[in-house]
Amino acid sequence: MSTVVNASAALPVFLKPDVKLEPLVCRWYAWSYLIGPAQLALHITYRILPLLESFATNPAVHIGANSDPEMYGGPFVSLGEDDVAQVRQLLADTQLQCADLIRFAKELRGLDALLQEKAAGFSLNEYYGQLPQSLQGLVELLYDIQHRPGVRVFESLLYEADLAPGTQEIMLQATGEQQRHFFMSTPRVATPDSISFKMSFKDARIDALASMRSKAAPLDQIARLLEVEDARRPLFDSLFTSRAPDSKGAQDWRGDGVRMRYFGHACVLFQTRDTTILFDPFVSIEDKDDHRLTINDLPAVIDYVVITHSHQDHFSAEMLLQLRHRIKRVIVPANNSGNVADPSMKLVLRELGFENVDVLDALDRVAVPGGHILSLPFTGEHADLPIYSKHAIALALGGKKFMFLVDSDGRDPVLYERIMRIVGPVDALFIGMECHGAPLNWLYEPLLGKPIARRNNESRRLSGADCDRAASILSRITPARVFVYAMGQEPWMQYIMGLQYKPDSIQLTESDKFLALCGGQGIPAERLFGSKEIVF
Repeated sequence: MSTVVNASAALPVFLKPDVKLEPLVCRWYAWSYLIGPAQLALHITYRILPLLESFATNPAVHIGANSDPEMYGGPFVSLGEDDVAQVRQLLADTQLQCADLIRFAKELRGLDALLQEKAAGFSLNEYYGQLPQSLQGLVELLYDIQHRPGVRVFESLLYEADLAPGTQEIMLQATGEQQRHFFMSTPRVATPDSISFKMSFKDARIDALASMRSKAAPLDQIARLLEVEDARRPLFDSLFTSRAPDSKGAQDWRGDGVRMRYFGHACVLFQTRDTTILFDPFVSIEDKDDHRLTINDLPAVIDYVVITHSHQDHFSAEMLLQLRHRIKRVIVPANNSGNVADPSMKLVLRELGFENVDVLDALDRVAVPGGHILSLPFTGEHADLPIYSKHAIALALGGKKFMFLVDSDGRDPVLYERIMRIVGPVDALFIGMECHGAPLNWLYEPLLGKPIARRNNESRRLSGADCDRAASILSRITPARVFVYAMGQEPWMQYIMGLQYKPDSIQLTESDKFLALCGGQGIPAERLFGSKEIVF
C-alpha cells in the first residue's frame, strides 16, 4: 500500500480532462465483442493472435503501412520496432491465459464445420456424444426451418464458466484524442506514461475514479483505493489536477419545453424538468476551444440511457463505465439468443456492472415522466447477418415526438408507412447516412464459420441510407425537422471509427443532396457535428 507522498496529496483533485480511462481485455481495447465470452474467444483466436504473430514476425510491414494515413483503420498494428519484445511477450501471455478460450473457439468452429458437412436432415442427437469437453453443457445443436444445421451457444452459462479470468483491466494515460491507436488493430502495451490496474469491469472502484471527472476527491484517498505502488505515485499523481473542469451552461434543465443537447456522433441528450434521457453515449472527454460539449456537461443523474445497437460507436464500454455511477436505467434491444454474431447486450452490460437493464422487442415501450420510449424495427448496417439486437426509437416527451432511425438503410419504404401508423407525426427525425460502410469482414470476420468470397464481401456492407433511400423515408415520415447525425467525423471518434471523410466522399455528397432536398420541401435540415443545443 502507498503512503502520502506530499502535503497536497490530501487536497481534493479532479481527473485531468486529457486522461483516458480505457477498459482492456488481454491488453486490447474492450468493446462488446471482446466482452461477450464466445465473441472474445473467436476474436482472440482468429483476429488478435494472427495480428500479434504477424507483427512479431514482420514488424516492418506494419510500420510501413502505418506511415500512410490512408491505412488507418486497417489490419496493421500501430507500434514500432521498440515494441516488438512487448508484443512477443503479449502473444505468449495470451496463448497461456486464454488457452481455454482458444480451445473453445477452435472446437466451436470445428463442430460447426462437422455439422455443415455431415448433418443432412436426420436427428442431431448422435452428435452430443461427440461434443469436445470445452463445449459440453454450453451448446445446443439445431436445424433452422430450411433444415440447415447450426450451433446455439448458451451465453449466460458461458459467462459463468469464466474461461479467461483475470484478463480485464483499466489503463490510465494522458494522451490526445488524435493519438489514440485504432481500437481493433493495436494492443495497449505498457508505456512510461501509462498505468494499469488489474480489476473486473464490475469493480466499484471504477466509479470512484470516474466520478473524479466532475467531483473532486483527495488524491491520497484514490491512490489508496487503487493500491498504487509508491514507485508509480509520481506518474499517478500527474494525472490529476486541482482545477475544476469547465462546463457550458447548466447540466440540469429547469426551463419550459424539452432541451436537446447534441454531444457528437449519435449521442443526444433530452431533458425536461422531470427526466433525462441519453442516446448512445459517446462524448468528448477533452475540453477544447471548439465549443464542444463534454462529459462534464452531462447531468449528475441520467435517468435513462438508450442504446440502439452494439456497434462500437454506439455501445461504448469505455464511456458507459465512466458514466455508470450516474445512470439509473439502460434500455437495449433483444438479441438473436445464442447466435455468436449477436451477443446479448444485457449480459455485456451486466459484465460492465449494470443491473437495471430493460430489454425491448419491437413495439415494446417504456413509460417515462411526460412520455415514453418506443422500440421500432431497424433494418440495415449489419451486412445481412441475422443480428436482432438493433432498434430505432420513437421518443415522446413533453408533448413532442422525436424519431431516431440510427443507421437504417431505408431499403423497404413500406416499413416506415407501417411505423408511422403507430407513431404519428414527429417533430424531428434523426438519421445516419453512412451510405458506403465497411465490408462484412471488417467487423465480423472472426465470427464467420468459413471465409467469404471477395465479391460477396464487398457487396455486404455496414451501410445506412443514401440520398434516394433517405428521401423515400422522408416522404413517409414528413417530419417538421431533420437532423443527419452519426457520421463519425468528430475528432474524438477517430480511434473508434477508423475513417475520415474527404469533401468529395460519397457519405458527405449524398447527405448534402438530402439536406438540399429537405430544404426544397421547406423542411429545416442540417448535418450535425460536434455539439448543438435546441429547446423544443
